[in-house]
Amino acid sequence: MLVFSSLMFPLTFFFLSPFVIVISAVNGLLNGSAIVFGLLLLFSMVGSRLFCGWLCPGGAVQDHISAANNRHWNSNGKNLSKYIIWMVWFSFVIFLWIKNRPLKVDFWCFTDINLQYFIIYAIVMTIIYLFTLLTGRRGMCHSLCWMAPFMIIGEKLADVLYIPRFRLKAKPEDCVSCGKCSRNCPMGLDVVEMVKSGNLDSVECINCLECVDGCHKKAISFGIWQKQQQYKNFKT
Repeated sequence: MLVFSSLMFPLTFFFLSPFVIVISAVNGLLNGSAIVFGLLLLFSMVGSRLFCGWLCPGGAVQDHISAANNRHWNSNGKNLSKYIIWMVWFSFVIFLWIKNRPLKVDFWCFTDINLQYFIIYAIVMTIIYLFTLLTGRRGMCHSLCWMAPFMIIGEKLADVLYIPRFRLKAKPEDCVSCGKCSRNCPMGLDVVEMVKSGNLDSVECINCLECVDGCHKKAISFGIWQKQQQYKNFKT
C-alpha cells in the first residue's frame, strides 16, 4: 500500500501540499488540501495515525531512503520542531482565510500540471530526500511533517471525549524483552519499555503494526478502545 501510495504521489501531491493551501488562501479559497487535512483530523479521532503508517506517500518515500540511513531519529527536541513549524504555518493560513473572507470552496484549485507544479514538486521531494538521508528513519515525520499535528490533535480530542479509537494494547506478562519490536519500529520508539509499562500510547506512533507483526509472543495486539478501557485492560 505504501509503495502504491508513493507511485501515486505525483497526482496526490496537490491534496497534501501545505504550499497550495497558502496560495489558495491568498485567493480566498478553501482548496483540496485544506479539505483533506480537515478530513484527516476527523479520521484520526477513530483511526489514529493509520494514514501515516499505511497511506502517506511521504512516509513511503522515507522508508525507501532508510536503506541508506537506517538510524533512529527520535527525541523530544527533534519532535518539537514540527509543532513550531505547524503553528507558524497554520496561524498564517488562518490569518489569510480571515483576511480574504468570505471564502469559496474549490476542491480542484491549483491542480494544473505545469512548470510551476514540477518546480514545487521537485523542491518538496528534494527536501524529503535530503532531510531523511541526513537524519535517519522517518526523520521528516518527527521534525518537519505539517500533517502529523492534525492527526495528533484528533487523537487527543478522541481521548478527551472518550471516543474509542484505534490503538495498541500490551500484555507485559508475555514480553520476553527480545527487543525486536523496538528494532522494527520505523519511528524509533522504545517499544519494549512501553510494553513493560503496559502503555503503548505515543503521539509519535504511526500505527504501522511492525511491532505487532514482529512479536512472536503476541505481547502486542490492536483494536478500537476508549482510553479508560485500555488502561482497565492493562490491569486485568
